[in-house]
Amino acid sequence: MGIKETIMPKFDRPQPPVFERVEDERLYRKQHLAAAFRLFARFGFSEGTAGHITARDPEFTDHFWVNPFGKYFGHIRVSDLILVDSHGEVVKGNAPVNRAAFAIHSQIHEARPDIQRIAGL
Repeated sequence: MGIKETIMPKFDRPQPPVFERVEDERLYRKQHLAAAFRLFARFGFSEGTAGHITARDPEFTDHFWVNPFGKYFGHIRVSDLILVDSHGEVVKGNAPVNRAAFAIHSQIHEARPDIQRIAGL
């Protein structure tokens, strides 16, 4: 056992399921993203237009799903989520994107392709 394992024991963390179809993984990510918004609202982490949570699309990895601008977190459903591309253009959905959410989260998603989800207030 190396030094790192001695100081920080390895924990088996639950892993997300593996999907055969990208559409199933996309739906899974969107369902969990909508649930995360509702949990944030439930625990008082809804700052009006200031908060954002994003999930990278599993097929178009330079795109991510985000909440529509101005919608209360506690009311967000899967059908409300919008997909934005690497330029901040809405690809799917019919609501405006929060420019601050795009500016912050796009940089993190671009710099860290291993990151699938980001939450911030």
